[in-house]
Order: sequence, then C-alpha cells, then structure tokens
Amino acid sequence: MASHSEANRQAFDHLASTYNSQPWQIALSTQVSDALRSRLTWLGPPKPSPGRDIKLLDYACGPGSITTALGPYVTQTLALDVSPNMVEAYNAAAAASGANAKASVGDLVAETVAPEFEGEEWKDFDVAVIALGFHHFADPALAVKRLTERLKVGTGVLVIVDFFPFAPKEHQHHSHSGPDMQTTIKHHGFTSSGLESLFTSSGLEDFGFQTLPEPAKLEFADGGTSERTVFIAKGKRAPTVAGKLWRFIGGFQDVVSGQMGLKPDATAGEWKAGFRKDGGDGSGSRMVGTKDEGVAGGMFRSDEPVGKE
Repeated sequence: MASHSEANRQAFDHLASTYNSQPWQIALSTQVSDALRSRLTWLGPPKPSPGRDIKLLDYACGPGSITTALGPYVTQTLALDVSPNMVEAYNAAAAASGANAKASVGDLVAETVAPEFEGEEWKDFDVAVIALGFHHFADPALAVKRLTERLKVGTGVLVIVDFFPFAPKEHQHHSHSGPDMQTTIKHHGFTSSGLESLFTSSGLEDFGFQTLPEPAKLEFADGGTSERTVFIAKGKRAPTVAGKLWRFIGGFQDVVSGQMGLKPDATAGEWKAGFRKDGGDGSGSRMVGTKDEGVAGGMFRSDEPVGKE
C-alpha cells in the first residue's frame, strides 16, 4: 500500500500546477459542487445554527473544490492529501480567501497513521467527503472504516462521489508526460450494492445513493473523449448502544408531544450559506458571503477542480 500511495503522490504532484487547465475539468467541478449543494438536506449532516460548529474533513482534497462547495455551510475545514503540491495549492487558495480551512500532507489509510493526525482536532467530524479520488485508493474498505472512525458518533456523515463502473482503457488524465496515471487507478468504478456493503460493515447506517442526471464528459491526452456516470453515496455513523437508547427515548417524547398538540419550530436550523465562528460581535458566529462584505460565492475560486479524476 505504501508503494501505491507513493505512486499517487508522484502523479498528483506532477498534475497540481495544471490540474484545472481544461474546460471539461471546470465543468466537472461545477457539476459535482452543484450536486452536493443541492442535496444538503438529503446528505443529512447537522444543520448550521449560531454558536454550533460544523466540522468538515475534505479527504484527498486536491486544490480544494469540495471545500469551496461546502465551505459556506461549515465553520471549520481540515483537509488531507498525499500530494504536497496539491496541499500547497489548497493552502494558498485558503489563505487568499480568508477561509477557516487548512490542508496537510497525510494518509489516514496508511498502515501506520502519523501521530499528528491522532489528536482531538482530527476527530468528531460532522462531514467527511471523498470526491473523485476513491478509485485511486488501494483499499476502499479500509478507507471507509478509517474515515468512519473520524466522524461524530450518531450524527457524522461520510460522503463519496465517484464513478459507476467503466472500462479500464477509458480512464486517463490530460497530462502527456510525467508519471503514468494508469498505475494509480485501482478500481474502475463502484456499484450501489458494493458501496452499501462497505458502509454497513464499517459501522455506517442510513445508506443513500443517488445518480447525477447528466453524465460527466472527460477528455483524454490522446484526444479521445468519454462520458462517465457520477454517483453520490452517503452514510451516517451509527450511534453507540447508549446513543440508541437516548434516540429511542427522544422518539417516544416526540410521539407524546404530537399527541399533546405540540409543534416544533419549523424555521430552526435551515441550511443557509455562511455560518462561521468568531464573528467579533459576541454572537459566536456571523454570515459570510453577504453583499456588504464584498464576497461572492464560496471560499475558493469557483473554477477549482473537484478531488481527483
């Protein structure tokens, strides 16, 4: 596995400086970003509210497109990639935008995880996302297990964006030189049933799977093109035994409240872009992306690529 991780490092280090150089890459980035933002309620992470931190793990982050897409809905983002050049590009964009986001070089699926990723800041994530990098992983089952362990028990959500099965010869990258990208591709797509099995065996529940309505269009180094079907899979970390008991009690209380005619506040906790902590006004949070701040859209440039292809 170490040798495969090194192959990924070399390949994506080589691609980092030109990773978003083609229109089809920008289109793919936009397609995935729009799909995630439009499915926030379905994905099911905790809804933002003043004073409540929402923590994102952007894994195999590349230059930061998932952070761009979901950044306005979270208060803190930590990101990891095996490529130092990708991490450098990510952190440069984060610094330029003033985002509360930081990437590090690391591998949570390594045989031995580095000690710096065992601290409390690398635990209890509300959302963890792998976007178009899953087919580059040598051991997807271990990856799902390791990331599940980083989620908040009972509420944390793992999201994977990748391709349905495709022919091996149909996956290349746009670089004409440098490391052979084919050596980094370990899995030529995934199925719903296969992913559900991985999620369930790793302690995830409430599995969901959706196919994007429009195929992604890829262009290759030899001038060829291909269309690829993109999916989004999600699962929530199951609660502990004690957590299941409290959930049962909470459900019973909801039934009693319903019988007594009590109604919840329908306006609380709606998905809205922009909560981040330390607003400076004593409220503990403030909105970003408003007109008076002169900020448009997400934290990074909207033309960043998504994850890995």
